[in-house]
Amino acid sequence: KRYTLKTLKWLSLVIYLVVGLWFVTKRNRELVCKTIQVQVVDSSENSFITSRSIRRVIDQKGKSPIGKTMHSINTYELEKRISTMMSVRDVQVYKTSNGVLSVKVKQRRPLVRIFNHKNQSYYIDEQGLILPLSDRFAAHVLVVNGNIKEPFSVKANQNVMQRDTSVYRSEPLICKIFNFARYIADNDFWNAQITQVYVDDSNNIELIPRVGSQVILLGSFDNYEKKLEKLKMFYEKALPAMGWNKYKMINLKYSNQIICTKR
Repeated sequence: KRYTLKTLKWLSLVIYLVVGLWFVTKRNRELVCKTIQVQVVDSSENSFITSRSIRRVIDQKGKSPIGKTMHSINTYELEKRISTMMSVRDVQVYKTSNGVLSVKVKQRRPLVRIFNHKNQSYYIDEQGLILPLSDRFAAHVLVVNGNIKEPFSVKANQNVMQRDTSVYRSEPLICKIFNFARYIADNDFWNAQITQVYVDDSNNIELIPRVGSQVILLGSFDNYEKKLEKLKMFYEKALPAMGWNKYKMINLKYSNQIICTKR
């Protein structure tokens, strides 16, 4: 008798679980998409993408997921579609149990804006890929202009760090610019201080600071970390006593010394 009761309890539990699972599955299959929630994670820093533009891509050809069963919505296909947007770095689309289709988007982060010798302009993002300009937003990043000749045709998503080593044995100028821009972006002091770089040629690079009206001659990009260390020491020890506007030019080209030209 005890064995029979125990068996009936387990059987009842199994039946309850099976029936409950059936009801949950049936509810999920019949659950309708009520709304779409779009979150652009880093919208406070960049505004290349808006929730409205993402919704337009989701509602492509007028086929909105709203009103459809959640079961019938292909989140993988939606992620692929949104990923084709030029400024999207990462996207996640998932469904919730209350009928909400949630979309979470991360934007590509530009590090530097280039104006080359052909007067073409574009961004390079943190992964070294070319990011076209936006007609609705301009990123506040380091600007580099002048005699810049890329060893490739400028096109979206071109990796500036890739090169044919049989043709370009030394590192092209655009690669050095990207490495320099990444160093500046990662350094709070220099990111706030250096706003523009002018390239006359690969051995004559000028830096334009935010504070002070002097031009800084960097020379080449070789050993730029040490050159900037010298400049920072000069900023901290010499300029406060002499005044920020005493010099019109600061020359960092030569090792172990800084040559300044007075106004």
